[in-house]
Formats: sequence, structure tokens, C-alpha cells
Amino acid sequence: MQSTNIRQIKAALWDQAFTDRARVWCPMGGVVAVRRRKGQLLAMIRGWGGRWYPVNSVRIEHAGRTLLS
Repeated sequence: MQSTNIRQIKAALWDQAFTDRARVWCPMGGVVAVRRRKGQLLAMIRGWGGRWYPVNSVRIEHAGRTLLS
């Protein structure tokens, strides 16, 4: 599912890092961190040099299937 909810994305990132049950993606690649700055959603993308990139939303997949909200 597509999400802009920072709490939901961070929970999925925790699952991705520690339990390997979730995958968090954006169109540029895998997401490893998110934050909000001046109302804008920023994501740190795996393999893109540790910079923050603006994204509209991220995709969360859970255990091989898309999460339902």
C-alpha cells in the first residue's frame, strides 16, 4: 500500500530491519529511513549515498503481500 503516515512507515522500517517481515519501497529504490522536514516527506534510499530525497509516498509490502489499511 502507498503511505505518507510517518508512524506507519517507521513501524514498517522496524519490521524490515529486525524481523524481515516488511519491505518499504519508493520509485527510486528501497527505503532505509524517513523523516518530515517543513511538511515534506523525505526518504533515505539504499545505495544512494546517505542523502535525503523528497518523495510523495512510499510503498509498504508485508510478508509477501501488500498491507491493507
